[in-house]
Amino acid sequence: MTQAEIVRPPIRVVAIDDHPAVLDAIGRAVSDRGTMTLVGVVRDRDSAERLITELDPDVVVCDVQLGGNVDGLRLLEQFAGRSRPIFLMLSAYDYPSLFRAAHERGAAGYLLKTSELGDVVEAIELVATGAAVFTSADMRRVEGAPRRPSDREVEVLGLVASGATNEEIRESLGLSLKTVESHLHRLFDRYGAMNRTELAVLALREGWIEP
Repeated sequence: MTQAEIVRPPIRVVAIDDHPAVLDAIGRAVSDRGTMTLVGVVRDRDSAERLITELDPDVVVCDVQLGGNVDGLRLLEQFAGRSRPIFLMLSAYDYPSLFRAAHERGAAGYLLKTSELGDVVEAIELVATGAAVFTSADMRRVEGAPRRPSDREVEVLGLVASGATNEEIRESLGLSLKTVESHLHRLFDRYGAMNRTELAVLALREGWIEP
């Protein structure tokens, strides 16, 4: 049998997004491609974790944000370090820090939801071969992007942006005042912010918190 005669099994794909229209579009595009098959769709992190574990797909196409949280990144981190599945992240948000977070957690690519469906399925085919679809422009953005804060730091930033005092942050999050102050000191030092307003503006600009 020649190399050309070898029939490769279809790429098994799971799609994760909390918007049914997006899932439907990706599902149709994947199903129409002869080189891949859609084995499951899901809309939340917990269901996605179970489905991935049960089905062991080749590629997972995953929204960065699920239900208003970055649960897509958390799911990616959970399966990091394994040979499969390979994660291809989708997002409506073009924030450099999200590109960096996806890359550092092991994603093979990050595409915006404004991408053509043909580009998405081509990216699935590429990452399934072990290739990455981060462009050189993406990598430049990754290198220059600020590191995304931890989940707890994001909570602190959200309260800072709302005008909460350290005492109010302590009460809201159930932390000690010393812990709140430690979080803020680390945030100021890491991002070079001079005051709480600068810190809040950075968090809003990078999409870490919602306006």
